[in-house]
Parts: sequence; structure tokens; C-alpha cells
Amino acid sequence: MSPDITLSLTATLLEEIFDHAAPADGAMRRLFQKRGSGPAERNRIGDLLFTVLRHRRRLERALDPHLPTANRLTALVTLAAEEQTRSDDSPSPPEPSDLSPQERCSLPEWLWEAFVAQRGATEALAQGLALNRPAPTDLRVNRSQGTREALRIRLAALGVITEPLPRTPDGLRLTGHPPVTTLDPFHQGLFEIQDEGSQWIAPLLCPRPGETVVDLCAGGGGKTLHLASLMGRKGEIIATDTDPGRLHQLSQRLRRLKNTPRVRVMPLRHEGDPALRPLTGKIDAVLVDAPCSGTGTLRRRPDLKWQLTPEQVAVLHQRQCALLDAAARLLRPGGRLVYATCSLLQQENQAVVMSFLNENPTFRQIPAMPTLAAQGFQGVYSEDTFLTLSPHLTGCDGFFAALFQRNR
Repeated sequence: MSPDITLSLTATLLEEIFDHAAPADGAMRRLFQKRGSGPAERNRIGDLLFTVLRHRRRLERALDPHLPTANRLTALVTLAAEEQTRSDDSPSPPEPSDLSPQERCSLPEWLWEAFVAQRGATEALAQGLALNRPAPTDLRVNRSQGTREALRIRLAALGVITEPLPRTPDGLRLTGHPPVTTLDPFHQGLFEIQDEGSQWIAPLLCPRPGETVVDLCAGGGGKTLHLASLMGRKGEIIATDTDPGRLHQLSQRLRRLKNTPRVRVMPLRHEGDPALRPLTGKIDAVLVDAPCSGTGTLRRRPDLKWQLTPEQVAVLHQRQCALLDAAARLLRPGGRLVYATCSLLQQENQAVVMSFLNENPTFRQIPAMPTLAAQGFQGVYSEDTFLTLSPHLTGCDGFFAALFQRNR
């Protein structure tokens, strides 16, 4: 494929992403299927596309302000390609000295201002720059099938090199990006691909063998599978979601697992669906991995920062509050509740928790870190009761979580 075709196809993808709010992964998948693209073409276009998505605002500073709109995307792609060529051959040139912090980390103005209001300008810049670095690939051992070290040895025999994640008891980080989903250990259910940050969430709920646990926003099932791994063979997990397609993905993933509790998949129309009424007051533990802005995952989804708006975050806040209230109704006295997001915004995190506690006096918040430390998690410290993971401090995706218990 010629360089000109690479630039043209990448610019076409950017138009779909910027102008039509198409998810980058879906836009690439459709293009590659249409063209029958091989690995080399996919890698070239993908690398170039993500360079623009990560660094758009910084790159735009180098464009002629009078350049016609129709030519700007092609010009952006050309600049990104030139940067890649320079970084391959020699050190990149220094950034212009007059770049603002928000231009350096290529954040939309409203998102930069939100980060500054929460953390101050210095830490906001560190966080923004960290979100522009490519993310590694992490694995989680299915502990009902074996140990982390046994999996590491098995993968090494197949030529896949990993290192234990020092803060999590079940995590491994890959060297490079080998195609691990083609390996027998994956198809045998010995491990899942799961970012280190995500691996902190299910253990915070402390699921126990024999309990009935609800994963209220199960989605594709990453944390459902983690709950199952933690519970062993005894108990039941009820996985619910309003997206039938994602629940179908969960059902397919469950077929690989062994030695797990029963998992019942339950489609819902909304958080107040009558299908939940028989569970009211009977559930031991509920996980609310709430739909959110995804700002903690911008290393993997840089397209999100150009599509998200403050108005969308406000709508998400209302939905998150409603989901947390629905989850609370399911719990028996003494039951446990975890609220989690992959967001870095207080409006979706602390503000939701405070609203919930003000309206639900029968619940108390339990400090997250002692609960996790008792299960072998270490190296992340918090001055408050929440779990807060930030890419610039932990090297994983951004996550937030809070643990509650119903008193009566």
C-alpha cells in the first residue's frame, strides 16, 4: 500500500470519528473488512490514526490557520506521519516553547479545566501526558484453574514473556503484544485479558463461595468472570445489562471457564425493570460497574476525548445515581455494594457517592484500601475511603471505586 493511500484512508477514518462520533475501533474494523486488509496495512493505518487521536491539539498548532477545513484532516495525518518518521530515524524535535499545557497533552478545553479543578495544573498535565502513552496488555489468571506463576511458566514455554504485576495478586503484564487469544491456555480458560486497574474492582466486593451476587452492568463480562474466579464453584452470579449484544459476548466467554459458580444472564430494559423485583432484599453483594465517560481509558480510546461533552457527563451522572439506587434495593441487611467507573471525573465518582449516601442512610461506606490489602493488593495508597487509580501514578487505566454495606 502506497504512503498516499495510507494517508487518505486514515483521513477518511478521522472524518468518520470527528464528524460522526463513530468509535475508532468500529470504524477501523469496517474499513479493514471492506478492504480485506492484512496485518501490515492494519498496523500502519492504526498507528497513524492513534497518533492523530492522541496528539490532535498539539499537531493542529503547526497547521496554517487559514487552511481550508476540507484539507485539515489530511494535513494532520501528514504531520503525524512525518513525526513518526522522525522518531524512527532520530530524536523528535522539541515542542514549541509557547505550547499551553492543554495543547501539550492534547485535551479539549473543558476536560483540561475539569482536571485542573480536581488536581491542580501540575498534576493535570502529568495525567494528561500519561493518557497519551500507549497502554500495555495485562492478563489476569483464573485462580480457580491455577496460579499466576504456573501460568507464567506455561506462557513462557509458548514464547510469551510476562512479568508479575507487583500490586495485584493475579496479574501479569505482557512484553509486547503477542496474539495471546490464539493460545491453548486462553481457550482453556486459564486467563483473561484485563487491565491492571480493572483487576482491583471485583475483589473490592469480597465475593464469597455460596453467595448470590449481582453484576448489575455486566456488559461483556470482564468483571463477571473475575467474580466467578474469586468465588470458586459455589454460589450464583446474576449478570444483567440492557445491551443484549454485550450479554451475548459474556455467554460466549463463559463457555471457556471451568470450576466456577452458576452464572445466570438476565437482559434488562432499564434499571427499574420488573425482572429485578424478585431479587429485592435478597442479594448478598452487588457490583455496579457503571456506564461512564471512559476518561480513565483514553490511552486505549483516545477518540473519546474528542466526542465527549460536559452535557453527556451530566446525563451520565443522573444514570449512575439511578443505577446505584436500584442496586441498593437488591441487597439484604449486611449486604455489600461496590460502585465503580473507569472515569477520572469527580462528577461521575465522588459526587455520585455523596449523593447516594445522603439519600440512603441505611448504608455506610467502608474504606477500600484495607479491604484490598487484606487480599494481597498493595502499593496504592489513598487519603480517603475511595479506591482511585490514575495512569500517571499507577501506570494502569484510571478507575474509581467505593465500597458500601447495608446496615439494616
